[in-house]
Amino acid sequence: MKKLFLLGIFVLAFWIPTNFAQAVSGWGVGNYLMGNRVVVGPEETREGGFAVAGADLELKGKTKGGIKALGANVMHSGDVEGETMVLGVNVTLAGKYHGKVKAFAANLTLSGTFDGHVVAGAAKITVTPSAVIQGDLIYSAASLDRQEGSQIRGKVVRREFKEQKEWGEKAKKALFCLWVTYWILSIPALLIVGVLIHYFFPKTTDSVVAALSQNPWKNIGVGLVFVVVVPVGVVIALVTLVGIPTGIIAALLYGILLYTSRVFIAVWIGRKILGYFKKSLATAFFWPLLLGTLITTFLLIIPILGCLFWLFFVFIAIGAIWMVIWRAVKGQRAESMPPSPEQRT
Repeated sequence: MKKLFLLGIFVLAFWIPTNFAQAVSGWGVGNYLMGNRVVVGPEETREGGFAVAGADLELKGKTKGGIKALGANVMHSGDVEGETMVLGVNVTLAGKYHGKVKAFAANLTLSGTFDGHVVAGAAKITVTPSAVIQGDLIYSAASLDRQEGSQIRGKVVRREFKEQKEWGEKAKKALFCLWVTYWILSIPALLIVGVLIHYFFPKTTDSVVAALSQNPWKNIGVGLVFVVVVPVGVVIALVTLVGIPTGIIAALLYGILLYTSRVFIAVWIGRKILGYFKKSLATAFFWPLLLGTLITTFLLIIPILGCLFWLFFVFIAIGAIWMVIWRAVKGQRAESMPPSPEQRT
């Protein structure tokens, strides 16, 4: 039973991301891309449809089968055969579109060639002089800027924004999927980071995990001071020209500590739980890390409570890390100090 329990945890951690990715790829398209910044070059050709999500999207090339894009800033100037659906904050459509186009954004710019109808919802829609719309422009917007030279061969129909509620629902669903994907993919990422930390610093890892149980309230206090004071120091350093390199390095180390703190929390929680099943697992690393990572991941996605759990994990883990570092520094100082006269005698 114990072996089956551990095997189940392992399968759950690596089976879910794979199947979720397959589910996303089956979202009406044949392939997908996701990242902070996604660039598709002009020479690239996508067959069977294409889905893309990210903060900044720069899409060129040719797409056969339609395209679905979700991003904060979306710039599309490629060639699309099939339906185009775009959700974003700032969206520019400057390509060639051989099917129906649906676009929902805060600021939408139409400057391409559209063979079919364009359905748009935005706070502001700009139709530039280079835009050619062969079909109808059906829009919901507070402001429509149709510039001189633009061509709309079909009808221009304004709809009330309430008729476009489905766009908001689709945007919520898409953002939710993106959010869930991030949390699921964070599981194997954290496992890899944890294994690397333990491989290179095995003694430090055990020391930090042990320190988590020794002085939890003291750790929380130290962690709270660290989390609050370091960002202030980084800002002060960045304000001065001389302190910019130091501020950048400190900010990077700060981010690394915040991220890796979950590794020690995961091992700590995993050892506490698995120790009840088998005593040897109370000092193991990988299986406690795996179980703890799953537990903390699900705790952090709970609305409101997830933020409180995150603060608790960060405070207590950062405090434990600094306590271990402080002890190591004190030990080195004690070893480097010359012996007292009493010790010599």
